[in-house]
Amino acid sequence: MKHKHILPILLMGALGLQSCSDFLDTKPTEGYPETTVWETQGTVDAFVIGNYGNAFDLYEWFSTWDKTFTNNMVNCRADCPGEARGLIENTYDCGLNSRFTSIRNCNLIIEKMKESSIPEAYKARFTAEAKMMRAMIYFDLARKAGRYIWVDRVLTTGDEFNLPLTKDIVESYQHVLTDLREAIPNLPEEAEAGRLTKNAGYAFLSEVCLTAAAYTNDNASLQAGKSLYQEAIDAVDALKGVSLDANYESIFNQNGAYSSPEIILAQYWSKDNTTVQGTDMINLIPNLLNSNLEKNGCGPLFKNPDIFECWLDHTPSQNLVDDYLVIDQETGKAVRWYEASQFVNNTTPISRDEAIASIEHKDDAEFDGGQYFKAFKVKTAGTNISDLMYQHRDKRFDASIVHDGSTYLGENITTYTRGNFSRWATNRYANDHVPLTNYAMRKSIYTNWDPRPFYNVYTDYHKVIFRYGRCLLNKAEAQLRLKKVSDAVATLNLTRQTHGGLPASEASTLADAWKDYKIERRVELFWEGDWYFSLLRWGKYGQEANDGKAPGSVINELTEPATFIEIKPDHSAFYIGNVQLSNDKRTFDTRSYLFPIPKSLIQANSAINESDQNPGWE
Repeated sequence: MKHKHILPILLMGALGLQSCSDFLDTKPTEGYPETTVWETQGTVDAFVIGNYGNAFDLYEWFSTWDKTFTNNMVNCRADCPGEARGLIENTYDCGLNSRFTSIRNCNLIIEKMKESSIPEAYKARFTAEAKMMRAMIYFDLARKAGRYIWVDRVLTTGDEFNLPLTKDIVESYQHVLTDLREAIPNLPEEAEAGRLTKNAGYAFLSEVCLTAAAYTNDNASLQAGKSLYQEAIDAVDALKGVSLDANYESIFNQNGAYSSPEIILAQYWSKDNTTVQGTDMINLIPNLLNSNLEKNGCGPLFKNPDIFECWLDHTPSQNLVDDYLVIDQETGKAVRWYEASQFVNNTTPISRDEAIASIEHKDDAEFDGGQYFKAFKVKTAGTNISDLMYQHRDKRFDASIVHDGSTYLGENITTYTRGNFSRWATNRYANDHVPLTNYAMRKSIYTNWDPRPFYNVYTDYHKVIFRYGRCLLNKAEAQLRLKKVSDAVATLNLTRQTHGGLPASEASTLADAWKDYKIERRVELFWEGDWYFSLLRWGKYGQEANDGKAPGSVINELTEPATFIEIKPDHSAFYIGNVQLSNDKRTFDTRSYLFPIPKSLIQANSAINESDQNPGWE
């Protein structure tokens, strides 16, 4: 928890007073009294905890991966990010030259524990925690850039700082897997919330194995006597004392923060020193005061006139919403909303011209979506088209997304044209803190407000890093890679049925199983920093995992324009259009399976040259 980090921050600040002029950050390089940290169990513990944030933070950039690189979320206040439009240059730094202080802290712990006089059990535990943190830091670099500068000792001013990159991506994953495999046996079975445990190690290992296998073709030199896919399966099977939480929403809010049986590892912040402004919630809750609704002709007004006054920055896309399946009321099968009999039997498609003429909109270009454009009207007057779309959905839809007809923080929500949660609450196309897609977030929003969420209100908060549902999907993916189709379908059905309330997948072919699996992973792990890296992994697999394409091909999901929905106020019709602001310029080229080795690093480090650059970034 954040309040426990005060002592470690002071310690590391004192140790980091000296820097050096070389490109490689080697702080600290000066000596200090050993009794300050390493000879007292309590101060070592504090130092270890103090480095947790450096490792955990890399897995909490949910907005970066869902908004900046994919169309799961849409930026409400600016153009589509350049990263999603292929505008990255080889000057882009994904972190290759900014992790060395964190890595040095891990190395300090490992080296000092060899000499420390604290009890052996604690020395083993602290060493294991340091190795897992080092593995987390380096895995993040490996999945982004492939190669990195490996430092496994404490450098001093007498050492050479111009160190080379790992020779290839296999070596990169070898270091990560070695650290993790060595750490797990000495991690505790149980610990206080937020501490590393054996379960956390196994959860992390299951994902490392998948990515390492994808980028190295399950290289034999990385295997510990078995395929990396089998190791991922075995890691999930080794988890103890965890289970799926029947209340999906509570995993991510105050109700399940400490009690959910599903959470394996999370980072926690205390209301003693955390405000809404310091959490994701500040950018997930809109700014929709009644006074602004009245000014723009929107409504109905909220009972609490200033309940929503945060700084919304990004909202869920229709692309994402489409993957929350609907239970067909005639067949009992799970299908997309526009395939369900209750929708098909009660609506009829309308043309682009009819939609433009009959539904209020902000820009005619919104209708130029080609295959992504859809528009429908009801066949019978009085039928509510929102109900046809949103009822009988995957339970995670209502647990994650605020939509037309939702109840949210005690208020009745309308997202139709000029509704109280609509994009019409601003007279501009964007640039304001209102839902550009006519959807908003419920997942990861705490609900115990008195009187309301506001930037300076103190609050507890947590972000889930590893949980059992994610591990089960890692297992299902490994089973798919081993072509164990029936096993994989049985595994993915665990989250699909428990969290989604959907009928079981009946996929019997590898292609159909992959289709169901990809949908399941997207909705299960939305806003958990997963979708982008899963798409890259599946692209590396190729074939059934990437629309039948060869391994390493273009990934279609990363080229789709971001879409939104516009519903008529009488609920008789709607259209799905392209979000403007260059959101139809999304692209993906195959060099983007890895980020570039930043040009600044190549220029500053004599041990690295242009030939080390990742393919396509020369």
